[in-house]
Amino acid sequence: MMLGVVLCGGESKRMGSDKGLLSAGAELWAERAALKLSKLGIPVVLSVNAQQLEPYGRVFSAHQLIVDAVEISGPLRGLLSVHKAHPQHDLQVLACDMVDMDITTLATLKQTYATETAFFDYYVYQKDQFIEPLCAIYPARTLQSLLTMLILGTLPSYSLQQLITGSNRLSIPVKNREKFANYNSNNPFA
Repeated sequence: MMLGVVLCGGESKRMGSDKGLLSAGAELWAERAALKLSKLGIPVVLSVNAQQLEPYGRVFSAHQLIVDAVEISGPLRGLLSVHKAHPQHDLQVLACDMVDMDITTLATLKQTYATETAFFDYYVYQKDQFIEPLCAIYPARTLQSLLTMLILGTLPSYSLQQLITGSNRLSIPVKNREKFANYNSNNPFA
């Protein structure tokens, strides 16, 4: 079973304010990402840190918010926290600051995952040597393996880029690089 995950739990240091709560017209960046994932016909949750629980709770229902529950840094923290809360679900993730991502690209990823007969540890987009880990699918088995390694102290890296590189992954070529932009200023539409 697939679960959509909007990654919002970053510190937004370069932005200066919480990216997911920035306005994109009539909706917030996090709302925009959640809506796109929900259009794939899957339930959606948001990965947040403890300081974000109250402000996000004003916008989203409490059952949609998954608070960080593992002590590591980076996006892997959110992924493993959601996995702990929903261990049977494969996760299709989208970072809240990928405001240009389109539903077609998300649907292609989901369809590729659903129709592929071989098992892969990661389903990602890739352009040249760069893997796009923040618009990807993470199977529950892979996440459980990463969580086990974390608990045992054998996880080789917290970097998704490093974990995925050289792994058993299915890579989809990026056709439109602009769809994968991560924004670090509060006016991506200017």
